[in-house]
Amino acid sequence: MLQHFASSSCLSQLAAAVCVGALNQQQIFHRGLMTYMQTPGVSKEHRVTLIPGDGIGPEVTNAVVQVVDTLKAPIRWDRFDGLSGALPDGMPRLEVPSEILQSIRQNKVCLKGTLFTPLSKKNTSTQSLNVQLRKDLDLTINLVHGFSLPGIPLRHRDLDIVVIRYGQQLLL
Repeated sequence: MLQHFASSSCLSQLAAAVCVGALNQQQIFHRGLMTYMQTPGVSKEHRVTLIPGDGIGPEVTNAVVQVVDTLKAPIRWDRFDGLSGALPDGMPRLEVPSEILQSIRQNKVCLKGTLFTPLSKKNTSTQSLNVQLRKDLDLTINLVHGFSLPGIPLRHRDLDIVVIRYGQQLLL
């Protein structure tokens, strides 16, 4: 879908630059820092499930949404605001709502912020919603592709790394 947006580090660098006003849409395209190039036959709108989450999750996912909007990528978000790892009474949420799982399965793509996991004195074996989501969707691999972007000052230049983490031990 977004061929150049394979990593959170790439997104956070570009999002930071866009959010602080260091780059605007014209500069991004003019300077060649980032382009959205549609693959032939993929010009249709894509639906992506969006779960902003808790803590810094909404701030980070909103930055990503702003970058995607700035690039005019053909994405329509299925937003699920208000999903938290805790219920309103502070007790842990034990399962991911079925409408969210259905949206992820249908769209096959999800942008998810962190989901807080409250510790409970009554139930110390609580699994986080993050782990529950991976179990419900049978996800066992976490793949992150990080790379540096030209024109954005970084500590390390010419970074291009792929990290693959097998997460089966987390799902037991």
